[in-house]
Amino acid sequence: MMPLVGITASHDFDKKLISLSEGYFKAVAKAGAIPVAVMPIQEENVLLDLVERLDGFLLSGGPDVDPSYFGESPDQNMRMVNPERDKTEIFIVRECFKRKKPVLGICRGIQVINIALGGSIYQDIQTKIKGAIKHFQDAPQWFGSHEIHIKDSKSLLYNIVKKRYIRVNSFHHQSVKDLAHPFKLTAISCDGVIEAIEAKDESLFFIGLQWHPEEMWEKDEAQLEIFKRFVEAIELKRNNKVF
Repeated sequence: MMPLVGITASHDFDKKLISLSEGYFKAVAKAGAIPVAVMPIQEENVLLDLVERLDGFLLSGGPDVDPSYFGESPDQNMRMVNPERDKTEIFIVRECFKRKKPVLGICRGIQVINIALGGSIYQDIQTKIKGAIKHFQDAPQWFGSHEIHIKDSKSLLYNIVKKRYIRVNSFHHQSVKDLAHPFKLTAISCDGVIEAIEAKDESLFFIGLQWHPEEMWEKDEAQLEIFKRFVEAIELKRNNKVF
């Protein structure tokens, strides 16, 4: 049976609507897994059951995270937050980390992973990082607007893409600041913005990416390979093997 991958959905709390960009579920399906939309459920007993039943989780992009989770007050440049989604995703990350279940975080997802396990983020790159380049591109979503440097040649990310430098797309105004203890930095952009992190524990597939590979995989094989390796890690975990 194909593995089940939970993908956290966007939540419009004003309109009371749930949505999911097709890039996420198409990439997961292409990689060989069954995508399952995960709603911002607030009941912890339901979430625990969900974590047990699903084989891995993809944290999708979305709004800012409530800064109270990393001990800060809202910056004047902070944008919309969704308290229900924050609670759901932070709970899922912590429970998956305990169980060593594979997790892939994209854009907001890398930030949620880092915050959930003790790190922090910059609430606004342009006002907090001197010399920051443009990180919200005016270009097609599939287009790699800037280059990143994969600094750790022994990292899982390097093992996947097989390159020290790759071009990525960019749609964010926040980024990882203080790295949570269980993680290591694997890639940065030229202005020092953290673009990728992964677990120090090499037996664990727990990766955060600041860009959007779900928008690039149809034109860039290396981006599809990220999803394939994610699903491969899930399969190995299901069979009690190390990837």
